[in-house]
Amino acid sequence: MSVRGNRLAVVLRVRRIQEELRQADLARALATAAAAEQETRAAHERYLASAGAPDPGAAAAFRAARERAGGRARHVAQAGARYELALGDTERARVLLTEARTRTSGLERLVDRAREVAHRELLAADQREADESASRDGGAWL
Repeated sequence: MSVRGNRLAVVLRVRRIQEELRQADLARALATAAAAEQETRAAHERYLASAGAPDPGAAAAFRAARERAGGRARHVAQAGARYELALGDTERARVLLTEARTRTSGLERLVDRAREVAHRELLAADQREADESASRDGGAWL
């Protein structure tokens, strides 16, 4: 392969490494989103389990129960926000992976084309050598 083809091959290896890194980023983002979704569901279930009506007769117990319910509700909201952020990170990672794949595929076509050109040049050189050899021999082998 030509010098240009060799350079393209090196750049292609780098692009493939970048694509693999983007795939790893997406896998991490998906794992984070799954964990955040699980935490959100668990927080919601804890909230629903504690959402019973407290005894209004004892003011201190009522306030304590309302405070616990409020804390659990805030936890549900925070977990939900983390989940939404994780979904955004997942989508961002997916877009970056798509961009990396697009760059890699374009470069792959260039490398393939360079290999094809180098192969055709090699075949042409072999043909010239065969023609020169035949003309030196005066066509004796025909």
